[in-house]
Amino acid sequence: MQSGACETGAIGEKDYSITSKLVIGADLWSPLQLYSIYRLILAGIILGLAMTDYTQSALGPFEAHLFSTSSNIYLVFAVLCVLTTHFRKPSFSAQLFIHATIDIIFLLSMVYANSGLNSGLGILLLLPVILPSILQPGQASLLLSATTVIALLGIEVSLQVKGHNDTFEMFHIGVLSLFIMIISWLAGSWFERASRTAELAKRRGIDLANLSQLNQSILDQLQTGIIVLDQRARIKHLNPTAWDMMGRPDDWRDQTLGEFAPELNAHLKFWLKNVSPKVVSYDIKHWRTTEFTMRLSQLGIKNQGVVLMYLDDTRIQREKQQDVKMASLGQLTANIAHEIRNPLGAISHAAQLLSESTSLDKADERMIQIIQSNSKRMNGTIESVLNLSRKSNPNRENIGLKLWLNEFIKDFVVQSSLNKKQISLFLDVPNAQVQFDPTHLHQVMWNLCRNAEKYAKDNVAKLHIDIQGNHPRHTRDIMLNIIDNGKGVPDRNIERLFEPFFTTSTSGDKGTGLGLFMARELCLSNGATLEYVKLPAGGSCFRIVFSQSTLDK
Repeated sequence: MQSGACETGAIGEKDYSITSKLVIGADLWSPLQLYSIYRLILAGIILGLAMTDYTQSALGPFEAHLFSTSSNIYLVFAVLCVLTTHFRKPSFSAQLFIHATIDIIFLLSMVYANSGLNSGLGILLLLPVILPSILQPGQASLLLSATTVIALLGIEVSLQVKGHNDTFEMFHIGVLSLFIMIISWLAGSWFERASRTAELAKRRGIDLANLSQLNQSILDQLQTGIIVLDQRARIKHLNPTAWDMMGRPDDWRDQTLGEFAPELNAHLKFWLKNVSPKVVSYDIKHWRTTEFTMRLSQLGIKNQGVVLMYLDDTRIQREKQQDVKMASLGQLTANIAHEIRNPLGAISHAAQLLSESTSLDKADERMIQIIQSNSKRMNGTIESVLNLSRKSNPNRENIGLKLWLNEFIKDFVVQSSLNKKQISLFLDVPNAQVQFDPTHLHQVMWNLCRNAEKYAKDNVAKLHIDIQGNHPRHTRDIMLNIIDNGKGVPDRNIERLFEPFFTTSTSGDKGTGLGLFMARELCLSNGATLEYVKLPAGGSCFRIVFSQSTLDK
């Protein structure tokens, strides 16, 4: 703030009081330039009065020639002062005291020419005396004030010695001199205190700004989503985590929370009305996809402060809970997988040897191809089970969802009893990409579609599977719904649907009850979720929610 004045002035400006700059402003030349304009107007008015008949009766009755000469010279000096302050040469400090001193000299000469304070010109001495005390308080300013008072008293004594004034005039001079000294001292003292206060306020403001920046930096680094709201539920700040959870909106500042998350806004209104300022937590499902644990706390006075909303993605906690379940089955699953691998390897090897026979017809070749394809798929499934039991990280890749699903449907139709017309695909985000292990995703989709084929309809020919993908507004997730027109899952079985070894099959050859459990575990290991959604019109809907998905534009 100080560089503008220092660079344009001379060396003397470097000695300026920093506190004066804080009170007056960074550019100290502005008040001096305004005062030079005031001086020019004042000199013009005095000269105009000196040139009229009014002067003969009111102004300069003691020394009319001195008054007229001083008025002319004062006007020339005022013009020069306007120019010097405009070009800022010489230095500010020199101009301040030179201008004030010459002002005082001219005004004292006019007071003398008027034989004292009869015309009231003495009051004009206040501004040139006080101005240095304001712009540059110190001993020089006080010395200038004291010299002015001494000169004013000297003029009055000289006039009384010559017999032009009575003793009562000395009282007026004394009052004015006392007033000048008091005002000069008070102005300097007050501005010094005000400057210290301003300096302290500036430091506190810098500290608050730094603290605010530090707080925002800390909030932005947190893995917990933070939303700062006012009492009208308008968003004041989103940290990057919360911004990502809200679907990365472009224009969110000062927008209402209800526009981005109606379910969060509903709980916020209830909390403000009935619970605030107590800290409470709510479990929320944001736009039926991302599950949050939301905590609300009040900052400041109720109905006047701001509300802090903490959002914790419960996916990690859910994964930990599932890991506990998986740990109890891990060893058993690994043993079973190893036991299956041996006969599967024998089957695959036998099929390979059989394929080398020259006496096979096309039907036999097709059967061998199916055996080899399913052996390879089963081996991939075993690898996935083993990796899951060892808690190995999946090999995630960016998968173009539409292209991948089209290939999956073709593969499934070839190896199932369904035809192409019985499976439909619709994506409202055709360029969507998800991060998922392709082998795991194939196993999950195969399990869900195979379950629909086995259990949804008694007559498979009447079955229809509808695969729908969409991106809910203001979320970071993509939903993939696998819907069939079957009889659905009974209400009593919905809660146990994803439990290991739970099956609704009445015959032992249809399933072991591990399919949906493994599908859900594979989704969790890839950062996704799998859930069952009850449809009012009947049928079943299994929903996969892909977190951290991307949309190609």
